[in-house]
Parts: sequence; C-alpha cells; structure tokens
Amino acid sequence: MIGFKSIVDAGESEASALLWTGRSGRRYRMTLVGEAGAAMAPETLYALEDEGVIGWAGTAEDLIGDHASRARFRRLSALGARLFSLVTPADPLTMMTLVWDLEGSRHYAGRSAA
Repeated sequence: MIGFKSIVDAGESEASALLWTGRSGRRYRMTLVGEAGAAMAPETLYALEDEGVIGWAGTAEDLIGDHASRARFRRLSALGARLFSLVTPADPLTMMTLVWDLEGSRHYAGRSAA
C-alpha cells in the first residue's frame, strides 16, 4: 500500500495479527494493541472489534473532536471490545474511506495474516 505509514509497534507476535476484509473486499492487516484503555498514538488508525464486527474505527483525534465517535468508542470499550491498530493513510480522504470500509465489517475465522 503506497503512502501508508508502518505500524508503530514492530515486535508483535504472529498471533496478535489478523487479516480483516473490509466492506469493499479489500484486506487489511490489523495488529492487536491490547486493552481498549491503552494509550493511543495521535496519528495511528485504530479499530475496535466486538463479537467479530468492527464497531468503531478512527484516530485518537476522532475521540477528542467527535462526540458520536467518542460515545461509540466508550460503549464498545465497556463491552470489552479488542483494540487493533493498522497502517494509517497519509491522505485525509483515504483515511475517511478506510474508516467507512472497516466500520460494520465482519471478521471471518480462518483468515489470519501469518
């Protein structure tokens, strides 16, 4: 993917990475961050997954500036959703498209990014 930043944490185990298919059919490598309360890097894209569905995708800035985004994030965090990070597009339009592609998409078991 041209123009994307690499994931900040480079030493994750294979078990913490998975391949996620967005609504468009495009695949994304996502890395488990850990607890939803973990510190978030300002320019990294994150996704919260609960019961195999991405319920929220965005950046730390989205949590600060968008009340609706913050409410969804807090609700999913309270339910124990898993927080993932993924490569972040440099272009704002590409970022919005990626967030749209992820939110509401479902994970299919057996597809991992080994």
